[in-house]
Amino acid sequence: MKDYYKWAKEFADKNIAPYAEEIDRTGKFPEEIFKKISQEGFFKIVIPEELGGEGQGIYAHAKVTQAFAEACATAGLCYTMHNVALKFTLTFGREEIKQQVVKDIIENNKFMTLARSEFGTGVHVFNSQLEVENHDDYSVITGAKSMITSANYASYYLISVPADEKRGPVNWLIPYGAEGLSFKESDWNGLGMRGNNSCPMFMEKMKLDNKYAIYIDRQKANQKYPVNIDVIFFMAGLASVYAGLSKTIYEAAKEHALNRKYPGDKSLADIETVQLHLGQLYSNAFAGESMIDAATRAIENEEKDGFEKIMSARVVSSLNCVDSATLGMRIGGGQAYNNKGPLARLLRDAFAAPVMFPSVDVLRNWIAKVITGKSLV
Repeated sequence: MKDYYKWAKEFADKNIAPYAEEIDRTGKFPEEIFKKISQEGFFKIVIPEELGGEGQGIYAHAKVTQAFAEACATAGLCYTMHNVALKFTLTFGREEIKQQVVKDIIENNKFMTLARSEFGTGVHVFNSQLEVENHDDYSVITGAKSMITSANYASYYLISVPADEKRGPVNWLIPYGAEGLSFKESDWNGLGMRGNNSCPMFMEKMKLDNKYAIYIDRQKANQKYPVNIDVIFFMAGLASVYAGLSKTIYEAAKEHALNRKYPGDKSLADIETVQLHLGQLYSNAFAGESMIDAATRAIENEEKDGFEKIMSARVVSSLNCVDSATLGMRIGGGQAYNNKGPLARLLRDAFAAPVMFPSVDVLRNWIAKVITGKSLV
């Protein structure tokens, strides 16, 4: 059986990690790295085998994301967005659009991303304010999305729009280059994960063939949990990003503690307080990775509480990552504060954890509602 974490880790150590500092310094999307990710075949892991993919599920998605995030959080985040958009399209899309997207990914090295957040609604991504004018063969979409990962580099953008009055919930898949589509890259200046190019996306009377409309039929798609599979993949992906980041913070802090020498050949790692911090860093990383492994296996096994486990993994992984980043800076001390080594960069990356949808507070509320039998909405 193929070890997806090992495969991705070996690739990331060679092709991603050496460029993490440069990506952070320049704030530019790692275009050449993503070309290599595509050429290696990572963009097709969730595509069914009969369509030319690897036929993998949420566990492999999480492990590859984690391995990429260990090397560079930007790479892990942008990669997971592709899998989420692709999984949604494969689950709900009509056959014509699935065939088009799969061909572009496998044969033309294309990739996808999500485009759901808006200026007025923020992380309430299902409360879209876009205007959609429907016609028999085409529709016209007007509005804006606020922070679009991989903007101007992805080939397809999955957007949320208001529900169709006749056919219910719907997303649209926007091909790059659609007339009326534009991006404002100058608006991106992120604190961390600086290479993800999360800039605004504008649609000005954008005319699209109705084949790009993806209607959500939960019963036909056999959805097992209170939210759609893309939301579950998204939570798993983010949990894996922060689990991978926690692991890298631990390794960086440990290396600093062992190499920071004092007179008498003692190291920082000989100080009891530092030892306590290192122990906590290891525990944080182990807990995050273990929970996401268990949660994704639960989803693949269709366990009744799989959704609660995925949400819990996202909460724990996020909070542990922020805690680890803070502890890492305490171990790194003045050198880390002066940007000597990776710990300051990793701290900035970690602080995306409380911000991204669904926030930790929202997730805790959702967990409580599910375990007490209440509706999420």
